[in-house]
Amino acid sequence: LLQAYERLDRANKVLAIVGDGQLRQEMQNYASDHNLDSVHFFGFQDRHQILKYYSISDVLVLPSDQETWGIVVNEAMCFGLPVIVSDGVGAGRDLVREGYNGFSFPRGNVAALAETLKHLMDTSPQQRAIMGERSRSLIRDWLQRDLASSLDQYFDFLCAQNSQGDA
Repeated sequence: LLQAYERLDRANKVLAIVGDGQLRQEMQNYASDHNLDSVHFFGFQDRHQILKYYSISDVLVLPSDQETWGIVVNEAMCFGLPVIVSDGVGAGRDLVREGYNGFSFPRGNVAALAETLKHLMDTSPQQRAIMGERSRSLIRDWLQRDLASSLDQYFDFLCAQNSQGDA
């Protein structure tokens, strides 16, 4: 993300990185070494504090190489944000519709992420707002699914498969 952000030739760009982890110091060193003064590290934020970061954001970027789900995608969509995820983020398969409410890019591909960021930044504020509203609508529909019924159907399927194996 930092390498892609560095490639953006935009005035008044700001990158807020929220969260802690084993890469934080390395990322801070990279930002410092490359004079990325508009990158700010806010560390871990609890569930009460994180809300302000979503509310001031224009987009969520989750560039993980591997992320089983990535609940931050759900959260950002609840706040009406367009989302950019790598193809290593599980939530991207279910929640991100390419060009509709966000974008995905091949994990680890800095050039593709930079191009995706440029593309979104070149999109009009009105179009980004529409994408954000689409995120909010998609997550609302997704959260209202009948998961118990889906699990029930899945277990019925597994039982049927198991019964056929016993015959």
